[in-house]
Amino acid sequence: MKRIVVLMLVLSMLFSFVACVNKTEDGDPNGSSQGTTTAKGTTTAKVTTTTAVVEEDPFKEFFEISWLTEMNKDWVEGRWDELELEERFNVDIDMWPMDSYNDREAMAALVAAGDIPDFMFMPAGPRQPADMYKEDLIRSIPLDMIRKHLPGMYGLLEMMPIGYKYNLVEGTTDEYYGITHIGFASAQYFYDGTCINMDWLEAIGYGLDESTLKQVKIPTAGYEKFNDNVYFGEGTFTFEETNDILRKFTEDDPDGNGEDDTYGMVYIPECANVNMTQEGLFGFVHHPDYLYKDPVTGDVVPKIAYTPYRDYLAWISENLQKGYMRPLPGATSWVTEFHQIAATNKVGVMQIHRDSYLQPTSDLFIGYPPQSIYLGVDEDARFVIGPMFHGPEGKAVDMTYSIDTFGVGLSRTEMIGKEVSDEKLARILEILNYIMYTDEATYNRYVYGIEGIHWKWAGEPFKSSKIITPAAQLPQEYRRSNTCPFAGWMLRWPTSGLESEAALKDGYWSLPAYMYAYDLYEKYACVPEKYVSSIYMGETLYKKYIDLKAELDPQMNPIISDFKARALNGEIANFNTEWTQYIDQLYAAGMQKLVDEVYNLDEYEKYSTGDKFKIKGPLY
Repeated sequence: MKRIVVLMLVLSMLFSFVACVNKTEDGDPNGSSQGTTTAKGTTTAKVTTTTAVVEEDPFKEFFEISWLTEMNKDWVEGRWDELELEERFNVDIDMWPMDSYNDREAMAALVAAGDIPDFMFMPAGPRQPADMYKEDLIRSIPLDMIRKHLPGMYGLLEMMPIGYKYNLVEGTTDEYYGITHIGFASAQYFYDGTCINMDWLEAIGYGLDESTLKQVKIPTAGYEKFNDNVYFGEGTFTFEETNDILRKFTEDDPDGNGEDDTYGMVYIPECANVNMTQEGLFGFVHHPDYLYKDPVTGDVVPKIAYTPYRDYLAWISENLQKGYMRPLPGATSWVTEFHQIAATNKVGVMQIHRDSYLQPTSDLFIGYPPQSIYLGVDEDARFVIGPMFHGPEGKAVDMTYSIDTFGVGLSRTEMIGKEVSDEKLARILEILNYIMYTDEATYNRYVYGIEGIHWKWAGEPFKSSKIITPAAQLPQEYRRSNTCPFAGWMLRWPTSGLESEAALKDGYWSLPAYMYAYDLYEKYACVPEKYVSSIYMGETLYKKYIDLKAELDPQMNPIISDFKARALNGEIANFNTEWTQYIDQLYAAGMQKLVDEVYNLDEYEKYSTGDKFKIKGPLY
């Protein structure tokens, strides 16, 4: 027994001695556990030691950080989210109780005095980020700092490389004026949709297979009976069928009242509300900053010099002259006039807002079709909404609300004060990365507040929408005037995953949900050849472009306006002939100069969507 005890003591001392050794025997840096072989061929055991690694506290250094974001005039020190972040990151956050979103006078006073916080989101500021930088009020942020300390954002930049060029300090390739906001929703959805009277379609022989459609669920209590009024679908109507529908809606008494009082569509001047139903059928959108490669000249041009624009105007002109489309009176705003006409339920095809029908009690949307019809004229009227029609070449496109997820300027940039050191900047970026990119629960907590207090899930967690608690109903210690006071609007993840999940699983269909669920936004989004922006052109070329436009527009605009006016008035007998004359005049007046010196240049980067449509939700 004593021998056993002695042996155990010896082994214990040996193990204790080994644990104190700082390096592995035989100089093996890898601590190999293999034995060694002597000259006599005898294998001897090799002792392996493991050095305990003490991880250094990444937040050992303490920082005081002054912080300014929008709508925090009523900020009270010691809020729950402030205390959590201070403890986690070993900082003292000094939130400035100011409204940087609306109080322009106060922001101007700060900048004039050079009183600049370490971190700021200042939409009401008097200087743009580039000017703040030039005046030595803010510092730049190196791309390498973003890669190391804000890796979540860096990953998104890799997926959407155009983001590397937003807010880039002039003359550099890897320094930024600030942290660029990333907002997916506006870059993924369309503002408008095409709405057709389903009952009229059946009456003229174009009835739809309702088993292929998705039915709306109106979430407002008391309006459930209108769930039978709206459906969503993807139409396959050809250009010939589209024209036939417009004709028959006008001539064949689709509402069956025995009177000649219906027609196909109202022509609305080109704007964000009509792209899907009008110009999108010809492969372009209303926005003048979208540029296209012309199939005839081969030049990169705006819509007013794009050959399909000729065909579009010819189509509008023909339908206006035949009465299948009718113009607005033009006495008041087009919105007021169109809503008044649509509410009569005498128009078969309508250009509508993407989801106004979900809010039947909204003062903002009460006058919009189709709800203005089934709420005010015919509670049994039925409508199908979606991308329905195709143009002469089978095209059907629409325009996303914004072209990129990124933006520039005071309203889309978080800035860092000039006196902030690299070490303090690293801590600020790490705080932001924690809030925005750790996981969905953390994001929801700091952006929307505490679950069960500031908001709750409408259904299954992480797969349904959030119901936000009104501030007036919150206990005083939890009231907040701003969504995510520590990161402003720096990141808004896509809602596509939630919306399509709620639709597919629980039947909460809307046009956005339908388009998201079947990847129709990506399918129908207009992808221009190029886009007018300093991001794609570069600052020097963009400034030249602005100067050229100021010089040439007075010469070109009368030509453009005259051709369109004559088209809408039915004064063009041969569109092909007169288009050739129009293009010759337009090029001579300045378009040729713009093409040669701006639009066609190789240095003017082509547009790419990147992965903006493929990101459906947080990348956790």
